[in-house]
Amino acid sequence: MITVFTPTYNRENTLERLYKSLKNQTSKNFQWVVVDDGSTDKTEDLIKKFIAEDEFKIIYKKVENGGKMRAINIGVSLSTEEYFFIVDSDDFLSEKAIENIEEEAITLPNDFAGLVFRKVEISDDGVIKRANQNFGEDQIDSNPIDIFYNKKILGDKAEIIKTSIMREFPFIEIEGEKFFPEGYIWNQIGERYNLRYIDKGIYYFQYLSEGYTRQFKDIIKKNPKGFKIYYSYMLRKNIPIKNKIKFFIRYLQTVYYDWIKK
Repeated sequence: MITVFTPTYNRENTLERLYKSLKNQTSKNFQWVVVDDGSTDKTEDLIKKFIAEDEFKIIYKKVENGGKMRAINIGVSLSTEEYFFIVDSDDFLSEKAIENIEEEAITLPNDFAGLVFRKVEISDDGVIKRANQNFGEDQIDSNPIDIFYNKKILGDKAEIIKTSIMREFPFIEIEGEKFFPEGYIWNQIGERYNLRYIDKGIYYFQYLSEGYTRQFKDIIKKNPKGFKIYYSYMLRKNIPIKNKIKFFIRYLQTVYYDWIKK
């Protein structure tokens, strides 16, 4: 039913934790698709060891380094299951994550794009720091822009999207850039389809010093064309003026960064 998809680059030191969380799932109704984005450590040997253990189906593909978004597109093409769930290589899942998704998917209307659960932030020693903002209701049928800007439910969320719909909305791949904002895709999906938000934390994460979140300024400098598309798109949305001002300033930054890269 579910493809757990992991794009990875030199994460040999964190993949074991994710693998253990998958091995401990109360439901094994999933496959694990791993796209190795040109790792130079022993990631490939580690994944081959996991495959040999034969705990569940693993599909592994190593490609030349091209960034997370291209890796996601490749992962979608490899998926053979109904739902697509991106789980980063430095994160892991609760033991009942797959079971919880299955239970909610049974009653999901056919015309919905998928499910969204809460993420839970943990510290370096595994202690829960914060469960991100509760949704306020057990279940909300909505879309990302309404959830964030109207209902003020902020923070990272765990999206489980139908694979067929992921194929409708591939990530834009830009020559010379390796990152494209995920929000662009989730918002586009939300314009056409509803999502069901479930107030359960099933996904554990922590902010690494070398991760995307903490390197945002550097990422936007290296990927100005992609961010320019995103901010231009968001400026056309019906969102609060303070957010539009913020996006306009960042849009101008992307124009500048794009100009100095030429």
